[in-house]
Amino acid sequence: MSRILLVEDSQIFGAIVKKTLEKQLQRNIIWAKTFATAKQIIDDQKEPFEIALLDLNLPDAETGEVVDYAIAKGIPAIVFTSRFDIELHKQIWGKGVVDYVMKDGPDSLNYIAKQVIRLERNPRYKILVVDDSSVIRRLISKLLQIHHFQVITAENGIQALSMLEQHPDIKLVLTDYNMPEMDGFELTRKLRRKHSQTNLVIIGLSTQGDQYTAAKFIKHGANDFISKPFHAEEFYCRINLNVDTLENIRLIRESSYRDYLTGLHNRRYFFEHAPALHQQEKALCVAMLDIDFFKKVNDQYGHDVGDITLKYISAALQNALPEAKLIARFGGEEFCVVLQGVEPAEAQQCFELARKDIENTAIPLADGSFNVTISIGLCTNKGSSIEGMINLADEQLYRAKEQGRNCVCTTLETNQVI
Repeated sequence: MSRILLVEDSQIFGAIVKKTLEKQLQRNIIWAKTFATAKQIIDDQKEPFEIALLDLNLPDAETGEVVDYAIAKGIPAIVFTSRFDIELHKQIWGKGVVDYVMKDGPDSLNYIAKQVIRLERNPRYKILVVDDSSVIRRLISKLLQIHHFQVITAENGIQALSMLEQHPDIKLVLTDYNMPEMDGFELTRKLRRKHSQTNLVIIGLSTQGDQYTAAKFIKHGANDFISKPFHAEEFYCRINLNVDTLENIRLIRESSYRDYLTGLHNRRYFFEHAPALHQQEKALCVAMLDIDFFKKVNDQYGHDVGDITLKYISAALQNALPEAKLIARFGGEEFCVVLQGVEPAEAQQCFELARKDIENTAIPLADGSFNVTISIGLCTNKGSSIEGMINLADEQLYRAKEQGRNCVCTTLETNQVI
């Protein structure tokens, strides 16, 4: 379990923070009440802390020494304090903290929990920083690295386009306006021809912080705009807001492609992605699978047990067919599987082993268990379309049903072609 260092001298407040964050984050909170204890814990650590949550006012360190010590030891720090004034605010942010949060009750703890989750998520995101000033590139890169983002830099728009070609998984671009060779407006325009706002966030930057510059960036396709010079707190708020939007879009898109019950891909995802597999110059097999007498399961045990059965069979398929390129629930008790790079005889053997595994999978009941079987139709002839292969696999599935169920029937046996 990941660990978080909490440094807080208040017994009551510290206990609340520890209990709340351990429950929300499922992390182990190591609590120190003094600077001396915190130093000892940090020095003795065998595994690094994920983050440190630090109070500024401690009995033996009243001016934030604990923040300097944690950062010097490479621990990301969130300052959590009831003290606030403008000069202190500037001073703490200048130390390179992750965040500065006021003790405002439960909402503050919820915010901190979100920040910890963000830090865990952020390494998945590549951000491209485009600015002709090396000083600004280094400044922005450092800020982003404090929040654990992957950072790539470019000196101008032309170089930025090249970086996007080399790193197509870049998800956010921060671009200055006034640059040689290609300015930020033109870069934004070119990027939007290939990347939608839901797949690539573009944030404009400029010392010309007038309404015209901001509006023009937005009209060219940017998601947001930040005036230079900016404060680190504002910068992080903008970045987090836009990355959160990308994350929410990803979750929505993922849920639209997944079967809510089994977690497998659904029919929509299958027909959007399977044709691309068919176009590749590799051997391809398509199988249609059906749970035998599934209606009897629902009638005898109820639909709740029917749902459990579908989950167990889905998990068994994934375990039995680790080389499968795509497994989708088509609806009801019907599944479709694509194997790529597997020769026909080997594919038949794979599905025979999967059939046996499912036959031996016990579905739990309150007072025991039961078993189900599946019938499988397999098309091993890579014809002109994925739809044609599905039709042939479907024919073989009907043949398997006619032959008594709980078996694999394949086009290898009938020499069918598309």
